[in-house]
Amino acid sequence: MIATGILLAFMAATASAFALVLQAQEARGTSRAYAGRFALLGLLLRRRRWVFGTALLVLAWPLQILALSFAPLTVVQPVLATFQLILVAIARFQLKCAIGAREWLGALAVTAGVALVIVAAPHRTVAHPPALRVAIPLVLVGGGTLIAYAIGRWKPSSGLLVAFAAGLGYAWVDFADKLVSNSFAVGDVVAGIVWLLAVGSFGAIAFLEENTALQRRSPVQVAPVIGAIQEPLPVLMALAAGLEVWSGGVTRLAGLAAGLLLAGVGATVLARSSAAARVAAQR
Repeated sequence: MIATGILLAFMAATASAFALVLQAQEARGTSRAYAGRFALLGLLLRRRRWVFGTALLVLAWPLQILALSFAPLTVVQPVLATFQLILVAIARFQLKCAIGAREWLGALAVTAGVALVIVAAPHRTVAHPPALRVAIPLVLVGGGTLIAYAIGRWKPSSGLLVAFAAGLGYAWVDFADKLVSNSFAVGDVVAGIVWLLAVGSFGAIAFLEENTALQRRSPVQVAPVIGAIQEPLPVLMALAAGLEVWSGGVTRLAGLAAGLLLAGVGATVLARSSAAARVAAQR
């Protein structure tokens, strides 16, 4: 049963990697006048390759959910983190880019770092923390997302800043998903719908920022920046909000810190890689 979950998770990671490559190939050919504007997504919707990539991304979601029905989260999430390695493999073997040891090590560091954070993270949930405590990480991360979005729209800068904004937005969504689930679990349908609308709004902004980043940078550079923020940050937000209680002692705390460091170093290596930058030129 666990083997089936691993296979499904690997299929989801592979679909996501190919989706990002296809989206990047189309986003790269759009005018930068569309950067940070929802008109960019309207333009890309008329391009079949981008639509197919987005369809693969949508397919990855039920595969991920199905994987969780066969294997625990601590098994599925590290397999999903191999997305970074699959992306580098696509660049090397399909796009024929000169990917070297530095890029492989960077992708491996992000993968290992994300997996370590997930394994070390606490798993006990507190259903009803104080509202103010929950609001603090939501406001900080949500505010950072909106500020970075505004900068990217009105004063377009490097693709890495926009990728950072996308990572913040996706992290906000992943954290808020817990609040959606909690609201419906206790029968508070109104709150659940409000949180769903908020999740949809921030998800749309994050998706737009991701595609804006792909206008300027290769997927091998963009994905690690987003992943290094999106995967660990919700864990830290949940700890700060009281949705998760730390109970792992010094060993798990060291694992969490090591995972964050590995993911950050790997993302930095790939973001600064000239070989990875050349992937953007492949169409």
